[in-house]
Amino acid sequence: MVRARTAFLVAALACGAATLAVAQGSGGAAPAAKAAAGDVVVNKFMTYNPDTKRVVLKLLAAFGSDNGGMNFNGGSKGAQTITVPQGWSVHVDFQNKDAIPHSAIIIPDKMPLPMAPDTPAIPGAYTKDVTGGMPTDGTDTMDFKTKTAGKYLIACGVPGHAPSGMYINFVVSATAKVPSYSMK
Repeated sequence: MVRARTAFLVAALACGAATLAVAQGSGGAAPAAKAAAGDVVVNKFMTYNPDTKRVVLKLLAAFGSDNGGMNFNGGSKGAQTITVPQGWSVHVDFQNKDAIPHSAIIIPDKMPLPMAPDTPAIPGAYTKDVTGGMPTDGTDTMDFKTKTAGKYLIACGVPGHAPSGMYINFVVSATAKVPSYSMK
């Protein structure tokens, strides 16, 4: 896949494609969230089941060119907010769509952001190799329970990425009845 992508980029550049978006944020279209029986589809990134109290999130690093590709699902610098009721289970399917490594970790919503966040605020809420990141098209999953209400961030753990704006909001709500996903 990487060789094919590189060959395409080289060929396009050789043809003088001045407007080609190189590497950063070349994520393309997100496949729609898959819904099982009884699931509610919120958007292409979120589904939930009210009976099992389980949320399924698709989390794409570098989905589009927002913030130079330093984004999750096309949002950066807190421009998106995922809200999950306290006590629900969360499953996250993570994929890095960028040419540079990225990861994901849920950290407290406190500024300034750490240069290399590596300690999750919620047990199990991080991808493998948090500080090294995942390669292009690398995937991982996160499974955790939202036990403590509060404001958190989904941030990239690769050094410098979170302070550069690669984070979105993640709220565990004691009052929300169902999950939500807002995009500014």
